[in-house]
Amino acid sequence: MAGKTKLRLALFLGFLSLLFAPLTLRAQPSTVRLHVAYVAISGTQAAVWAAQEGGLLRKHGLETHLIYIAGAAQVIQTLLAGDIQIAIAAPSGVVNVVLGGADLVTVAGMVNIPAFYLAVRPEIHSIQDLKGRPVGVTRFGASTDFTMRYLLRRAGLEPQKDVPILQMGGQPELAAGLENKRIFAATAVPPALVRMQKAGAKILVAPKSIGFRFPHVGIVVRKSLLASRRETVKNFLRGYSEGIAMLSRDKEAGKRAISRYVRSEDPEVLEATWQYAIDTLERIPYPDPEGFKVVLEELARTRPEVAKARPEQFIDDSVVRELEAEGFFKKIYGR
Repeated sequence: MAGKTKLRLALFLGFLSLLFAPLTLRAQPSTVRLHVAYVAISGTQAAVWAAQEGGLLRKHGLETHLIYIAGAAQVIQTLLAGDIQIAIAAPSGVVNVVLGGADLVTVAGMVNIPAFYLAVRPEIHSIQDLKGRPVGVTRFGASTDFTMRYLLRRAGLEPQKDVPILQMGGQPELAAGLENKRIFAATAVPPALVRMQKAGAKILVAPKSIGFRFPHVGIVVRKSLLASRRETVKNFLRGYSEGIAMLSRDKEAGKRAISRYVRSEDPEVLEATWQYAIDTLERIPYPDPEGFKVVLEELARTRPEVAKARPEQFIDDSVVRELEAEGFFKKIYGR
């Protein structure tokens, strides 16, 4: 009798294990594949590189493939085409396409100041000296372009009319353009800035002296992706933010990650790029409405209808707010 009871118990337990096996399998976290484009070989992208190389995105269930695409306009078009799911790009470039009806939104503000140096050739001593001489930006509509035009106008020069602006492609192309005298100034960042200085260029304007808030680099997604795969976006922000913490906590590991993407082992380049990242990246990456106001005001100079637009049309900071409310940032930064 005891044998039959044990057999029935074993069969019953076996049945339960089969019944609940699908639930157990469903409970296991699955890896989500993401294609992520970054817009520049610059320290502003260093936290994404650190998160990738340090396995911090994988830790949150993401298998990410990073793709370099020079220029915000190209990145945004790739995002709209569905070839990538997340863009690390200049939110200023998002404004025009959103005004045109695109369903894009900035979910995080990585750098909220115009974090560029105006690098010039040795013969240039003031911005006024650029009159009649070409200057370089990465792409029209990118943050390099916006900042260059702002600096020229502030100096009393009209972009294109007084100072020709050439789109060069990326930061390495800007460095080459300065070296071969194709351009006489560029809105530059490390590591390309280091190359420019070694070739004789000098810094005419530093980021802190530009003096306004600006959505320099952010994390951009389609609204439809945020609605349908919100947890994926949240996990990306978790991994990205841990990448910032890693840069601060482990300088050498941060430099190793930077080295792979800038393709340099030059200690001066790595130090400058790491320091630039530490100085400019937001620890809690809220998108900044004040920066978007600046972009809208500039666009309204030639498009009066833009004056009716509001920063809230281009921003969704709800994921960052959730993470802060959950104590995530206090946990990773230890305060």
